[in-house]
Amino acid sequence: MADTLNADVVLRPERPGWLKALAAAIPLLMFGLLLVLLRLIVGGYGSQGLGLFAFPALIVLLAVPAVWAAVYLTRRRRTMRLTLDASTLRLTAWNGKGWHIPRAEVTHAHYLDVVSPMAGKPTSWVVVTGADGTANVLWQSDWPDTGLPRMWKTIGCASTRDTLTMREVLRRYPALNLPWWHRHPVLGGLTGAALILIYGLLVIMPFVLITS
Repeated sequence: MADTLNADVVLRPERPGWLKALAAAIPLLMFGLLLVLLRLIVGGYGSQGLGLFAFPALIVLLAVPAVWAAVYLTRRRRTMRLTLDASTLRLTAWNGKGWHIPRAEVTHAHYLDVVSPMAGKPTSWVVVTGADGTANVLWQSDWPDTGLPRMWKTIGCASTRDTLTMREVLRRYPALNLPWWHRHPVLGGLTGAALILIYGLLVIMPFVLITS
């Protein structure tokens, strides 16, 4: 055990690349939103437009993804933490949930490049195991590059690195705390694609037809 037993470490999340791209694209998205709103109000190319009905129409079109994104980004910044105190290693997720392992029982930090059939390149995870066989995952892109090694050094646990397929990960860690769409990446990817298609057909397409 490291001699820094009583040291507290608190890691705040990094912005993954896709979040940085989204933040950079916000001005363009806002400009595009204004163009869509103008088109819905006045019409064009033979379309009469919706007039004042464009405002509730645009709310229906964008409310669900916009509200979800705003809530997620805000709570991610304010709530998400990886905390190590004198007794516990604790992850608090963006929604206030998470997991914890007694500090003295953290045995291993396993860095994994997970190969999935639905991803073009491996996804970087860190599987943290406890003495009782518990296994929890951290998405490596969420945390500072120097933060996690500092965490393991403070705890005094070993760390290793491997490249594994999802099936090999689940075989090695059958009790891994993982959402179903990560356990079944093909089914999860198809479900996500189906939801996007349904949203496009039921929500976006009617407004495209109205304004075309």
